[in-house]
Amino acid sequence: MMFLLRTAFWLSVVIFLIPVDHSAEQQAETAKLQPIGALEAASAAQATLSDMSGFCGRNPTACDIGGRVATTFLLKAQTGARMVYEFIDSSLADKAGVDHGTLTANDLAPAWHEPGRAPQDI
Repeated sequence: MMFLLRTAFWLSVVIFLIPVDHSAEQQAETAKLQPIGALEAASAAQATLSDMSGFCGRNPTACDIGGRVATTFLLKAQTGARMVYEFIDSSLADKAGVDHGTLTANDLAPAWHEPGRAPQDI
């Protein structure tokens, strides 16, 4: 259980370090969702820790900022997933065209052949 919590924490830290894709940010702004800055996130976290019960009723601004934190996290997670997908996709595309480097056709030919038959007859 502790492993999962640590993994979730560090994954969250990495996601928050990913820059937001500008097209995703513009889509979020169109939907009236605004990404949040680090200072606003720290302020919201401090307010959240100070009082958990009845939080949104007494601190609507901090609750709003918390929603924006979630939006920013989602946008960054999407950008990170897209970056990983594009990296894997380009890696697989590079491997599709197999390059044998400096090997010649004789180097690539099998060393063993059936007795009585030449390797090119196989």
